[in-house]
Amino acid sequence: NQTGKVKGLTNTKIRQALNLATDRKSISQSVSEGLDGIPTGMTPAGLAKTATGGDFAKAAAKATAYAYNIKKAKKLFAEGMKEAGLKKMTLTVEGTSDSTTSKSTLDTIQQTWEQLPGLTVKEKFVPFKQRLQDAANGNFQVILTDWIADYAEATTFLGLFTSDSPNNDGKWVSKEYDQAINAAESKDALNSKARIADEVRAEKILYQNSAVNPVYWVNSPVLTNPKVKGILNFSSGAGSYYMHAYISKK
Repeated sequence: NQTGKVKGLTNTKIRQALNLATDRKSISQSVSEGLDGIPTGMTPAGLAKTATGGDFAKAAAKATAYAYNIKKAKKLFAEGMKEAGLKKMTLTVEGTSDSTTSKSTLDTIQQTWEQLPGLTVKEKFVPFKQRLQDAANGNFQVILTDWIADYAEATTFLGLFTSDSPNNDGKWVSKEYDQAINAAESKDALNSKARIADEVRAEKILYQNSAVNPVYWVNSPVLTNPKVKGILNFSSGAGSYYMHAYISKK
């Protein structure tokens, strides 16, 4: 929540410290025994392609450096706390009570974040509908949320954080970011190379400002009978389509 309601979260160094103190590998292990991906950006691997057919996530990773570095996190946190005029800070992180992964995720976040001197982390769990309402109303300090791609393009994720997006629950604002997304969706929309460059720039801005903290990329294993053919699987939209499915005798 970067509206100013939570003193400290409008400080970039404090947010950078929180991101650096997030052990994404341990979270993936606790949630799915390592099945879920460790994010290098907001746009997950396997969703969008570059102009040359590569994975957009790999291209964006060259502009970001999400990592777990508690030593650097402590240094930045101390600097940020001094800039914000704070000696101690308490953050409540909200998750979904009817989720099977929220508890283990928040437990790991709490353990690593509380290594930052002067920081106390509290967990709060509410039903899914309440969490959606709290996010929309700004009734939270830090909130664990998720997003499923509507279409196979990076802006389905990156568009969430423009200043006028109805899904920008944290109310982070950046003119530079808005310009990058606007260019990707307007003047560069039909120029793949230029559009990808805009989107990579947007990923870099998100990372540099710690506007959001990507925790893990969800991967979904599917068990399929080898005799069932023609199922179409996608990384966006409904996920699986059965309109052409049939059962083979072999």
